[in-house]
Amino acid sequence: MNAPYNEKTKQYLLKFDLNAYFGEEDFLVTSCNKLAYQTIKSWPYWPHFALNIFGPKSSGKSHLAHIWINEVEKFIPRPVEIPVIRAENINMKNIHKLAENNNYLVIEDVTSDINEEAFFHLYNMYNTAEHFILFTSTIPFAKLKLKLPDLRSRLNTIPSAEILLPDDEMLTALIAKLFNDRQIIISQEVLNYILNNSERSFEYIARLVDEIDNLSWTYSRQVSIPLVKDAITNLNKNQQMDLFI
Repeated sequence: MNAPYNEKTKQYLLKFDLNAYFGEEDFLVTSCNKLAYQTIKSWPYWPHFALNIFGPKSSGKSHLAHIWINEVEKFIPRPVEIPVIRAENINMKNIHKLAENNNYLVIEDVTSDINEEAFFHLYNMYNTAEHFILFTSTIPFAKLKLKLPDLRSRLNTIPSAEILLPDDEMLTALIAKLFNDRQIIISQEVLNYILNNSERSFEYIARLVDEIDNLSWTYSRQVSIPLVKDAITNLNKNQQMDLFI
C-alpha cells in the first residue's frame, strides 16, 4: 500500500484549463447513444418542433446539443448565435426576448423545478413554423412532477431519445477520450484496471478521470494503477461524506 501523501511530497503545478471538445468527430457513438445521435442528425426532418434528449449525467447530452447547433448552422443562410440556456434560468422576464430574437434554442437540464408558467408560454411561442427547441434532461418529460396539466400535456407530446447506461465499448472509448482531452496517454493495463474496478456510469468515470488528473498534477506522479487506486479511494470517501451532508 502506498504511504499517505503529505505536504513534503505535494507540489503545486501550473495546470492548463481543460479544453472541451464538442465537435462531431469527438462524439463517441455506440449502441447506448446511437438513437439519440441519429435523432439529432435527422434534423430538420423532425416530426415536431422540439426534441428531448435524456440520459444520465455526463452522458454527452451537451455534446449532442452542440452537434445539433452545427447541423442548424449548415442550413441557415447567415451566421447566427444559438443560445444554450439552463432550464432554471427560463422565466417570465426573458421568454419574450428569447422567442423574438432566436428561432433556435437549446434548453439544458430540465427538472421538475422549472418555472412552469414560463415554460408553458415559451412552448406556445415556439410552436410555430421555423422555430425549434432542443431540450436535455436526466429523466423523460413524462416523469417530471409538474403542477400545470396544460404544460404536462404539451411536454408529453415532444418526441424523446434516450441515452442508455454505458456499455463496455462506450466505457473503453470514454476513458480513452477523457484522458486524451487532458493530453494524457495511459497504458492498456491502467485502462483495464479502471474498467474492472470502477462504477459503471458516465458521471463516475468523468469524476474519476478528473481525480486521477488532479492527483497526477498535484503530486507529480505518472498515471499508474497505484495512482488509480488512490483516486478511487478518494472518490469513495467523498461519496460517503456526501451521504452525511
